[in-house]
Amino acid sequence: MARLKRSSTVLDKATLRISGMKAISETLEFDNSLNLAEYEKRIQTLQTKLSNYNTMLSTVDEAVGQIELLEQELRSYSEKMLMSVATRYGKNSLQYMQAGGKPRKSSKRSVGNTALKTAPTTTIAAVMTPNTENATTNGDGTKANGTKKS
Repeated sequence: MARLKRSSTVLDKATLRISGMKAISETLEFDNSLNLAEYEKRIQTLQTKLSNYNTMLSTVDEAVGQIELLEQELRSYSEKMLMSVATRYGKNSLQYMQAGGKPRKSSKRSVGNTALKTAPTTTIAAVMTPNTENATTNGDGTKANGTKKS
């Protein structure tokens, strides 16, 4: 994601203000060395620094993009290297593990895993037994033939 470039409201106001002052006089000058030439010099200094800053941000964004591309290329190359080791030595080999691969997991189920055991038969029987009372009545308490349940 590109970094946000910086702008300056102070610079914008100063630029508008100096243009108005130049309309009064091109050589406007006051006491204590306040003059348009110095004002314009300070505006230019900030414009230059701000421009340099935004250029540096663009340069950093470009460098980040290059780094990300190099990381993708290296990730792909690393995967190809690992797959080459797996092809030559096998995925369960010591060499594969030395290269950073993880051995395949065993396909056998563990005997102690209670989550894989079936539910007790009493629970299944209770679920499978139909509720005959509800089967002969409607939801409003009347029997299926229209008479009121007693």
